[in-house]
Amino acid sequence: MLQRLIYLIVVLIIAITPLSAQDKKTEEQRKRMEQYKKELNKTKAEVENLKREKKSASKEVAALDREMRLRNNYISEVEQESRAIETTIGEYTSTIDSLEKVLQHNREIYAEAVRVAYRNHTQQNNTNYILASKSITEAARRKAEIEHITESRKALADTILAQTAYINEQRVILDQRNQELDSITTVLKQEKRKLEDSRTAAQRAYNKLSKREKEAINEQRKQQKQYDQAVAELQKMLKGNKVGAGFSRNTKGLNLPVEGGELSEQGFGGTITGKKGDAVKTIHEGIVQDIQYKKTTNKYTIFLGYNEYLVTYTNLSSVSVKKGDVVKKDQKIGVIGSGIDSNDKPYVRIAIYDCETKKPLTVSSFFKKK
Repeated sequence: MLQRLIYLIVVLIIAITPLSAQDKKTEEQRKRMEQYKKELNKTKAEVENLKREKKSASKEVAALDREMRLRNNYISEVEQESRAIETTIGEYTSTIDSLEKVLQHNREIYAEAVRVAYRNHTQQNNTNYILASKSITEAARRKAEIEHITESRKALADTILAQTAYINEQRVILDQRNQELDSITTVLKQEKRKLEDSRTAAQRAYNKLSKREKEAINEQRKQQKQYDQAVAELQKMLKGNKVGAGFSRNTKGLNLPVEGGELSEQGFGGTITGKKGDAVKTIHEGIVQDIQYKKTTNKYTIFLGYNEYLVTYTNLSSVSVKKGDVVKKDQKIGVIGSGIDSNDKPYVRIAIYDCETKKPLTVSSFFKKK
């Protein structure tokens, strides 16, 4: 409704001058102002479109920022795991090196023992060592010592070999995992670079839209100023309009535009209901400033200028005047239109505007009281 009010006020300002051959300056000024208005509306639409595009670009930048944060967090986690694995691998390597040294030392001892045993016929020496015992108890003890030393050396060698095999197996597993992490990190960093490129492009687009929006807003302000100046100039020209000079905000006792109709005040105008086929008549002498047809409703709106006032008649099913006609009071200008729904009564909307204040007036105050 507000948009409609603004539109009607604009028409009010541009429409109340007589379209006569003698008033070329006024007509030229009106056309100039219409052109300014067209350019202004185009710029306003551009500003709104740029705002929508800018909002969309801003959302894209924010989404890319969130995605980059997630990628960075994931990369950090992968790199942290990779560092932990490298540390573990280092510890395993150190442990294996130590075990290999122990194993090598035991191998050397064992090898030396084998050589000595071979030279000295170890089995015979062991037997002599046992037989040289002074008692059966000592012989048993010496035999147990020999067996224990032999088994201990063998057990130690077996343990070292088992530990070495296990650690080597774990190191292989960790190496494989580390290689996987390296591959994942490489892919993530590639994706991150792509995201950074996309983010840079999105930010560049956003900055470009911001610049265009600023330029369009400045142009809109410039055009608005130009339009306001044109409106003010036209208002000066319209001061001398004599058609409908008897009409003012103090006019009373006028007939309703629909004979026998019912008036109800609504918003910035009034609605007069009637019967199908009722004539719509002008409430005062004036000039037809404009006639508009709305395809969606198949209805007409007539704009009549009375001195420095504008009256609109909306929802007419047909019209019987044309733009530029000078009409008399109570002259038929069209036929009442149907209601919005099939059950609604036919009606016509009327609104009265003061060109000086650019505000609608209370319509009921102009008509006869029942």
